[in-house]
Amino acid sequence: MITLLSPAKTFSKIKVESAQVPYFQNEALSLIESLQKIDGSYLMKSMKLSKNLALDVKNYYQSFGDQKLSAIHTYDGQAFKGLNAHQADLNLLNLMNSRLYILSGLYGILKPLDGISYYRLEMRDQTIKNLYTFWKKRIAHYLDEFHKDELFINLASSEYSKVLPKNLNMISIDFMQQQNGKYKSISMFVKKMRGTMARYLIEHQIKDIEMIKDIVIEGYRYDSNLSKNQLLIFVKEE
Repeated sequence: MITLLSPAKTFSKIKVESAQVPYFQNEALSLIESLQKIDGSYLMKSMKLSKNLALDVKNYYQSFGDQKLSAIHTYDGQAFKGLNAHQADLNLLNLMNSRLYILSGLYGILKPLDGISYYRLEMRDQTIKNLYTFWKKRIAHYLDEFHKDELFINLASSEYSKVLPKNLNMISIDFMQQQNGKYKSISMFVKKMRGTMARYLIEHQIKDIEMIKDIVIEGYRYDSNLSKNQLLIFVKEE
């Protein structure tokens, strides 16, 4: 069973170096080459960035490759706070490295311990090209070659899930909270739970869907009434 996550836009201040090379490193370098030619004002407009952030992003591109940092330790969004790789021992990190993938607009697909450089390039971004078109066949071929008969557990956002092949043997998991008698999806909590669930699945070596349904985590439990064939909904009651 393979778990899938989205990347994050923010990066940790804790730097963990890694010599592990991403599978699509050459493709990433070709995208960076195109991005390096774009000036900061166009980046600011195209990516909807503040002036200061556009300057940071431009610097990311120009200094790309100067540092190679472990992906799972470098991303710092809510999902990665839930995943909490900084508090994982070597055995768990190695297990994550074999059972978890991070989808990326720049790298296509990453193993957790792949060495990455700071960047910003969302999958839906079209500053240089349509990245869904660029990555879909490459990712489909990769998953077919290395994980042909695997079950995939999708904890990635819809933006990143769209790059995955439609014939993938995949179950998605989503999280809802009950408020005033109604179930709502609250982005900050959903993101954190994606990482928390990913860690749980890998750490406890969960192997099938029925085992997933039995999980109770951070007050969330499986709801058969809200769930559908390819979508498991976990809810947290008031």
